[in-house]
Amino acid sequence: MQPLYTIKSMYSIEEFMRFNRTLRLRNKKIVVFLTILNVLLVALTVLCLVNGSYIWAAIAGFYLVFLNWYLFRGIDKRMAKVFVRNTEIAGQRCEFQFFEDHFDALTKSGTTSIDYGKIKNIIETRTNVYIMYSDSQGIMMKKPMPEGFLGFLRGKVVKVE
Repeated sequence: MQPLYTIKSMYSIEEFMRFNRTLRLRNKKIVVFLTILNVLLVALTVLCLVNGSYIWAAIAGFYLVFLNWYLFRGIDKRMAKVFVRNTEIAGQRCEFQFFEDHFDALTKSGTTSIDYGKIKNIIETRTNVYIMYSDSQGIMMKKPMPEGFLGFLRGKVVKVE
């Protein structure tokens, strides 16, 4: 049987980092919590400065800067290490063949067949499409996509972002 669509992709460190950042920013509970925490830390810093508690203002300001650095750069550094250590995906070329009732993922490790019913979500960004099996696992495909592919995929999966 011939596939309806065939897409080739490569798992590079840049794509892996983009995938992880997208997933982090899509978790609304974490984003709301961090926004509230940042607002409270800024308010605490200003309050301490107004009251003349410069040491506490410096501590709150330092914590604010450190927290944001850690969440955006510290986690990225750890994800880069995870990618480099994982020889199964690092630099791997993948081919995805989409059929009417399932799709196959072909890699140097073997072939995996996945029914569309097992897909939990499709996340489309400006540069990528992520087909998610769970909240934190999925496949990464870089745009552009073949003509009609996204419409075909949306028709197969219930929840699409």
